[in-house]
Amino acid sequence: MSFGLLRYLSDPLAFLVAFAACAFGLVVHNLFQAWLADRYRDGDPRRYGFLSLEPRVHLDALGLLFLAILGFGFPRPVPFRLVGGKAARVALMGPLGFFVAAFFYELLGRLLGGLSPATGSIAFGFQIAAALMLAHAAVFLFPVPPLDGARVVYAVGGLEARRFMDQLQNYGPLGFFVIFLVLSLTGILGSVVSGLAGLLNALFRLMGL
Repeated sequence: MSFGLLRYLSDPLAFLVAFAACAFGLVVHNLFQAWLADRYRDGDPRRYGFLSLEPRVHLDALGLLFLAILGFGFPRPVPFRLVGGKAARVALMGPLGFFVAAFFYELLGRLLGGLSPATGSIAFGFQIAAALMLAHAAVFLFPVPPLDGARVVYAVGGLEARRFMDQLQNYGPLGFFVIFLVLSLTGILGSVVSGLAGLLNALFRLMGL
């Protein structure tokens, strides 16, 4: 599957809208996690500024570079000390944040696309961002460090599962990209993205859009 943003450079406005929207989507991912952790009375997200919209708190330079080149980025991890089910629910709020961002970007794309030809590139940029946010939601669900799925395993998994996560983490970014490549080539990632896209389209059908 190809999620790269560079292929849209032929339409600079669409590229910039998509990149900016996706970067904000990374912030939304963190805000969703920080909000729930704060509700669970974990003070770390608030202490380190993760309940704010300050980009420097949430965004990572390498993550933004990957976003621009590959169409897949990552934010700084939200710190929290929760364990067990609460920690798992906080971790899962991240993919939910991506899905909510995808919903609003797709909505903006559809609304702007029907206004005038002048808004076509902006609408296209939001639709690109919606597709990329769905891809992020899917990828972050997988139990691969440092993704949210791995934080779920650490929170509620058994000793052997946590040891396996530790082994994966030892390979660093190389291990992540190998697993990401396998998921892509086997079609597993595509199937998850398609399922999320189907859910998104069902919501729009209910809204009559």
